[in-house]
Amino acid sequence: MNHTTTDSTVARRLATRYRRLDDAMQAVYNDVLTHCDAIREQTEQRLGTTDEDTIVDDPTYHEALELFGLVFELKTRIQHDLRSLWMGDER
Repeated sequence: MNHTTTDSTVARRLATRYRRLDDAMQAVYNDVLTHCDAIREQTEQRLGTTDEDTIVDDPTYHEALELFGLVFELKTRIQHDLRSLWMGDER
């Protein structure tokens, strides 16, 4: 058995899996970003202000920001930590 061929085949499969996961996570991130922006707009309209400090204090918008933070953290881990683990890439 040729280990070089096997190793490169495994590396290609891992890279393909990483790309699929990264693409899926990017799609989720984009959806959450769009959702949070819509919540921000609704909050601005409901409160009658675009003052960021006032809007951030709103419970609905605050919850949306927490969701965004969670998804951003997951996206970052996938892009950095899993890339390093799956692909041996330190970018």
